[in-house]
Amino acid sequence: MKTKWIVTLTIAAVLLAGCAGGPRQAVVGGPPPEGPDVTPYATLPPAPTGKAIAADGRLASAYPSVEMGFEDGASGELLTIAVKVGETVAKGDLLASIDDAELQRAVDEAQLALDRAVADREEALRQWERDGADAEKALADAQRTLTIARLEFSDTALEEARNSLKWAQKGEADAKADYEKAQTMWPPIPVDSYRDSWYRAIDEREMAERRLADAEDAHAAEALRLKGYEADVAEAEQNLAALKEDGIDASYDRAIVDATAELVEAQEALGHARLTAPWKAMVLSVNVTPGTTVSTGVSIVTLLNIEDGLLFITENLSEQHIANVYPDQRAVVTLRTFADRPLEGRVEAVVPQVDETEGVDARFTVHVRLSDTDLRLLPGLTGRVEIYTGD
Repeated sequence: MKTKWIVTLTIAAVLLAGCAGGPRQAVVGGPPPEGPDVTPYATLPPAPTGKAIAADGRLASAYPSVEMGFEDGASGELLTIAVKVGETVAKGDLLASIDDAELQRAVDEAQLALDRAVADREEALRQWERDGADAEKALADAQRTLTIARLEFSDTALEEARNSLKWAQKGEADAKADYEKAQTMWPPIPVDSYRDSWYRAIDEREMAERRLADAEDAHAAEALRLKGYEADVAEAEQNLAALKEDGIDASYDRAIVDATAELVEAQEALGHARLTAPWKAMVLSVNVTPGTTVSTGVSIVTLLNIEDGLLFITENLSEQHIANVYPDQRAVVTLRTFADRPLEGRVEAVVPQVDETEGVDARFTVHVRLSDTDLRLLPGLTGRVEIYTGD
């Protein structure tokens, strides 16, 4: 009988011990328990009275992991891997680099091509300016020649020749009349002198006609030459206007634009020879070894973005669990790795888990944003969260 009681007491003690070490209830109220065997929450404010939702979860980044590689135009032998798996890097830290000798050569050649294009345009501009000066001088010369020709052009010689012809014609008519009159005089007189005067007058009239013809030809020639000078001025004006309007050939500017684009592309490719962290991150994997020839699209390292810190994420909560859970509610997270250092936090989001299967209760994920801490928090650390939902 005594032995039976001993066995009964032993079983009862084991059961009590098992109850004491079991999981906490999902709904709790009041402050954490106290006693010599309970770790105090010295860094936390007193827990509010009322209900709390307790659930397991883990630390995770708000973003998925990303495989990082060299960007467009960068290819070559991988020289260095500057990070190790598990290492935390800051934004801008070097991750890896490739041999950039060919890329630098491409930049140098592109710069030389741009310099040549600029020099060619400058020379074309100088030639255009020289051509413009020559065109302005040609116009000035043509205008000066036209001005002189206009000053020299006169109708005086032509008018004099016409007057001379009129006087010669009158002299001929007078001499003829005198000769004819002398022939009719009585008693008759010698008429040889009258006839000679008349013949001389005829010669003078014919000479005046030739002089008038010459004057008319000279006048016409001067008028034609004047029109030529006017045409020269008009042509010089057109040449100068066309030169100013056209400027230098557009191909020089296009050559500079093309060379600039090639230089920018080469410089970007050279800049991509160094792979840097785009944000604060943890290195999850190194996917290649130094000495490997890599190109655009090859995964070099895998990073996890921790720029905004880590979230405590608890998943698969039912509709009943999250009925009273809202963003900005207070939450306390206890990680298994740091069981004696509970962390203060706030609910950041309640996210539905999309599942189109009929007859299955909706499930939800809760994200908790942790307050700043000096603990070394790593993605994947597990623990439990208590979300205080009030009464």
